[in-house]
Amino acid sequence: MLFFLRVLRFLPLLLFLLMAFKVLYGILGQERRQRQYQRGGSQRSRNDSYHDYRESADPYEVLGCKRSDSDEVIRKRYRELVAKYHPDKFIGQNLDKEFIEFASKKFQRIQSAYERIRRERGMR
Repeated sequence: MLFFLRVLRFLPLLLFLLMAFKVLYGILGQERRQRQYQRGGSQRSRNDSYHDYRESADPYEVLGCKRSDSDEVIRKRYRELVAKYHPDKFIGQNLDKEFIEFASKKFQRIQSAYERIRRERGMR
């Protein structure tokens, strides 16, 4: 019983330290995500409109597939990209609006590319 009372005395301090760690971990995680985003291409070039056009010109390039790939491979790649770039995934993470807009545009390109491939191949 005495041991339990001694442990209970330190409980508020432990809870405070746990909450402080959780807050700091969240802040550091957000900074890490922003740095990764900046390294991955937050600096948008002057030729973005050209790259957007070029990417939308070939839907297989957008999905990162070849024309010779099977329907199942294309479907699998599409699902991977949707899971990676779905904008709802990033909204609750307190990321920059610029990054969320980038993910939304990328998601739209992926959707339209897959639709074009589906129509072309007659996939369901």
